[in-house]
Amino acid sequence: MDVIATFKGAPKMRIAALMTGLALMGCRVKDAPIDDGSFNGEDSGIVTITDVDGDGYSAEEDCNDEDELLHPGASEICDGIDNNCDGEIDEGVSNTYYEDADEDGFGDAGSSIEACEAPEGYVPIGNDCNDADETSYPGAPEQCDGVDNDCDGEIDEDTNSIWYADADDDGFGDNDTLIKDCNPGPGYTIDDGDCDDADADINPDAVEVCDEADNDCDGGIDEGVTSTWYADTDGDSFGDADTETEGCDPGGYIETDGDCDDADADINPDAAEVCDGADNDCDGSVDEGVTSTWYADTDGDSYGDDDTATEGCDPGGYTETDGDCDDADADINPDATEVCDEADNDCDGSVDEGVTS
Repeated sequence: MDVIATFKGAPKMRIAALMTGLALMGCRVKDAPIDDGSFNGEDSGIVTITDVDGDGYSAEEDCNDEDELLHPGASEICDGIDNNCDGEIDEGVSNTYYEDADEDGFGDAGSSIEACEAPEGYVPIGNDCNDADETSYPGAPEQCDGVDNDCDGEIDEDTNSIWYADADDDGFGDNDTLIKDCNPGPGYTIDDGDCDDADADINPDAVEVCDEADNDCDGGIDEGVTSTWYADTDGDSFGDADTETEGCDPGGYIETDGDCDDADADINPDAAEVCDGADNDCDGSVDEGVTSTWYADTDGDSYGDDDTATEGCDPGGYTETDGDCDDADADINPDATEVCDEADNDCDGSVDEGVTS
């Protein structure tokens, strides 16, 4: 309802109380002429109070008598308006936001604004120690980069590692030349185990070869790559099986064994068997396949007695031609001329044939 509040001779406190009561009743106080004492030449005691929005505060007290939510005593909220009519906007209810140039979720404490909501590029946390580096913010993992990544005032803490000098640049370092650093740069590696840092071909990743060196740095030399060698005294490329040794290339040794006489280069498994009373081809047999039949030649006429046949090479006193019918007489043999002497001179089985008269 609308009420014209007219008061005469009433104390101001009573007027204020009545106005408040009317407001609580939902009454709207309309404008009324103000008695300035000139009415009928007397002080009429009539006071008119204007409260357009009906919030219980007169237009003189209310900073916005068109909005019942804005008046003295109202709760200030963050909306860009002076809700409680104290001349300040959003005091005590706005938030501080910090510029986040590197977009890591943490802002620069030296660049802030007060606002109800965070503007674009601003965040509510303002403890970034380097707002130009997205890898640096409180709680970030510390990296080995010469920067305070986690904003704790220390640089590269807890990132130091053990490094080893890598003189031969094979990716493995000498165990005895270690240092503790974040990143010492070229000439160092984080992998140790190089047993010869002067030779790039020797390291834990190398392949073991037969060279009397520990190529793979496992503590063993030529393991699994050695060969069996045999002494080759006569230089015929075959070694004596009784002189076996393990190694790479010991010199004076050969990988092929089987020489049955390492003092004679003509005797070895590749040699041709000849009839000389020796096992030339080292097959365990002597003069196999190369012997001849020999006959004793007692009279030296180059023909031997059939009854004295023997197998051999050149036994001496023997001949390979048989047919001598009298090996005690050099004039009697298959090549002799038959003469009339009552003997079978030419050993053809006949006596004095063609020479008798």
